[in-house]
Amino acid sequence: MVGVISVASFSAQAQEQESASGTGLVLQPTLSVSETFTNNVGLERGSDARADAITDISPGLRLSSRAGRIIGSLDYALHGLVYARRSSASEVQQALSARGTAEAIDNWAYVDASASISQQSISALGTRSVDSNLADGNRTEVSTFQIAPYVRGPLGSSANYVLRWGWTGSDSGDSSAKSTSNDVSLALTSGESAFKRLGWSLDATRLSSEFGDQGSQESTRFNGRLNFAVTPEFTLLAGVGRERNNFGFSGQQRSTTNWSGGFRWTPSERTRLEVTREHRFFGNAYNVRFEHRTPRTVWTFTDSQDVSTTAGANGTNSPQSVFDLLFARFASIAPDPAQRTALVDAFLLNNGLTRSSLANGGFLTNATSIQRRQNLSLALIGVRTTVLLSTSRNDARAADTAATGVGDLSNGSNLHSTGFGANVSHRLTPLSSLSADLSQSRNSSTVADQKTRLRSLTTTYTTRLSKQVDLSVSARRSLFSSDVDPYTESAVVANLRVQF
Repeated sequence: MVGVISVASFSAQAQEQESASGTGLVLQPTLSVSETFTNNVGLERGSDARADAITDISPGLRLSSRAGRIIGSLDYALHGLVYARRSSASEVQQALSARGTAEAIDNWAYVDASASISQQSISALGTRSVDSNLADGNRTEVSTFQIAPYVRGPLGSSANYVLRWGWTGSDSGDSSAKSTSNDVSLALTSGESAFKRLGWSLDATRLSSEFGDQGSQESTRFNGRLNFAVTPEFTLLAGVGRERNNFGFSGQQRSTTNWSGGFRWTPSERTRLEVTREHRFFGNAYNVRFEHRTPRTVWTFTDSQDVSTTAGANGTNSPQSVFDLLFARFASIAPDPAQRTALVDAFLLNNGLTRSSLANGGFLTNATSIQRRQNLSLALIGVRTTVLLSTSRNDARAADTAATGVGDLSNGSNLHSTGFGANVSHRLTPLSSLSADLSQSRNSSTVADQKTRLRSLTTTYTTRLSKQVDLSVSARRSLFSSDVDPYTESAVVANLRVQF
């Protein structure tokens, strides 16, 4: 991911885009043409490296709605890749990032939906690259779709209800890593009550998931929770429940009792800390989230561990887009989702990116897994210069350690990943900026004793030629360390983007 530029300029462009649309509905065709000159198109080691020129012609469509019954956004692009020397590698790639909410019946029935199509690593221990246009055999196109209709409303004056059904499907073209999941849930929460400091909630969830042809895995959960506001800023959380599933018991259904505790502390609108811990069938699940912002900084720390039941779930195995990361990071700056979407879009436009651009890759799984993710990030926002620092640690293991099969988590293997990124951007003029991105990621497996490391440095110059035309030029150097297929790669990329 390239560096962040002034948030103030993002806001100005976002407001300009929104006012130009008038009705809150924006439909914008785009066309990007890029040329990549690389000295190692196939990511080969040593003397086997071959230079090539890659032409990427990408028509696209951006759609966003900020008013009416549908609130959401869609960004789709079709990439036609043509290799000058390695013509057999020429291909067509799709890139999609979409999310939205539709109000089907006023103040009662809604539908949440999202979809993504992106390039993803098949194995975290195989060859990896920061550029999906290179001819990488350890890469595939992954499609993930989610839909969740639900109804919500009050139960008299004492409670509120939410009844939801959700479906998630993920497909990589490989049957072993194809997954689907269905869940039905009912949640009841306390309404206006004489007990002003005490709140409660009850929820029941039924989940069924399936990986390829491995059969269905099922889970049923019942939970009750209490929250007590000790002060307006500090709230205690506690809960107890019952769970029955066959995730980690070689296909056998087992029941366990769960209990949880934690607290939420919000000393000001700029600072928030929430900590929860729950005992479950695999051990401890927990979620820690800290956010703090000042006029010039944004601090974020997250630490979570839980079950992932789909190949495209939001866990270690899932690729995260630049849009997703920035959408979460700008939450404190722009709480309204519609304004935040416009803010992120303005950032992407200034840096020559699309919503589906991957900030970091993942890997494909073929079983339910236990995943832990930690991330610490700091943004220093200046008038013309902005610095973004981030570090992450991810651990994943199969829920059923006795299960066999293929993939990075097979036969009891644990996958450990760490990453670091430093991004600096300086606004040279009102129409141009210069940025540098330094990143490093490491992956290792406990069973096979395999280790890989990818380091990359990219510098980018971006300028606006006219109101509809942007030009960016990048220089990149990548080094990949591996016991099997190490390589080095250098490239220059020029991209011209037109908005109609």
